[in-house]
Amino acid sequence: MGAKLKNPPVYFTVAQVRFNPILKLADFLPNIQEGFRQARYPDFTSNTAMAIKINVKDGQATPIPEPQERYVFANAAKTHGFILDQKSLTLQSTDYGDFETFSGEFLKGLARVHEVVELAFTERVGLRYLDQIVPLAGDELAKYLVPEAFGLRTILGGDPVHSFCETQTVQHGIKLVSRALTLSSPMVFPPDLMPLGLEVAERFKAYTGVHAVLDTDGFFDGRENFSADAVSEHLNSIHAVIGRAFRAVATPYAFQKWDEKP
Repeated sequence: MGAKLKNPPVYFTVAQVRFNPILKLADFLPNIQEGFRQARYPDFTSNTAMAIKINVKDGQATPIPEPQERYVFANAAKTHGFILDQKSLTLQSTDYGDFETFSGEFLKGLARVHEVVELAFTERVGLRYLDQIVPLAGDELAKYLVPEAFGLRTILGGDPVHSFCETQTVQHGIKLVSRALTLSSPMVFPPDLMPLGLEVAERFKAYTGVHAVLDTDGFFDGRENFSADAVSEHLNSIHAVIGRAFRAVATPYAFQKWDEKP
């Protein structure tokens, strides 16, 4: 976030826009798929996810499982994949690069969908980053993150297994959920966020040991008439908030190490 690092810790990035429901999405699918195929996203799959719908009757709320069809358009290298359902478009990436490239790619994908279905409004715009914080050989993890990121781990004694802390704030209309997880294990993903068919870089998959995961999730909630420019502005604002949060949690020493050649 900011100037591109030589050895960045980010291993998974997500951008998403939620919009008005498209119940006949399957009818538009051939044209949408052709647009993504021509844009070098030829790998197409579909799957069914189970969502929970809350039905309220006579003051009683009843959760009802509701299947939701999702369509995935991935590039040949399996580093970028768009996920489309009746209410949202998501871009997942395991090869982030930089914000300008990543957000630009997402906006082009959104334009392809809008060209076919003519979206009416948006309700949520979000960005989410997963960073794997691994100490270099001979280093201590504590050098890479501020003490607050470790929660109670440093004061309880004993052999630490894992620690987790989460904070939610609102900054200039942007909601930010910042999580820090410390553990000793192979690479992990949050249970609500899985890469659908994407390949994670080997340097992240290969590491097993004490490390931290920073899960930084920023989003704007609010219904607005569809505007690609407005979505772009929200993405920029969210990225700025996430960038400040990341720089507040990671130490100058960490940035120094991430900017060295791998």
